[in-house]
Amino acid sequence: MENKQNNEQIIELINKQRLTVGGTDKVISLKPDLIQLNTILGGVIITGDRLELIKLDDQTKKAEISGEINSLKFVEGKSKQSFFRKIFK
Repeated sequence: MENKQNNEQIIELINKQRLTVGGTDKVISLKPDLIQLNTILGGVIITGDRLELIKLDDQTKKAEISGEINSLKFVEGKSKQSFFRKIFK
């Protein structure tokens, strides 16, 4: 029987200043106003101000982000193309 936790994605936001994203596979983009992640359930785009990746744990697959978090956007499926390939199609 497959472990159910491997298919769960838990996202925790505290006071719009600290965000934990479970199931993180890869960091795609890291800027002070935008962080883009690939997760087990697809892409997540985080926008805000003074965003910082505090910790990315490969074993637990958790990413911890701090800053002023304004929005989370969920994108269907994982990004297979690089950011620049998408722009210069």
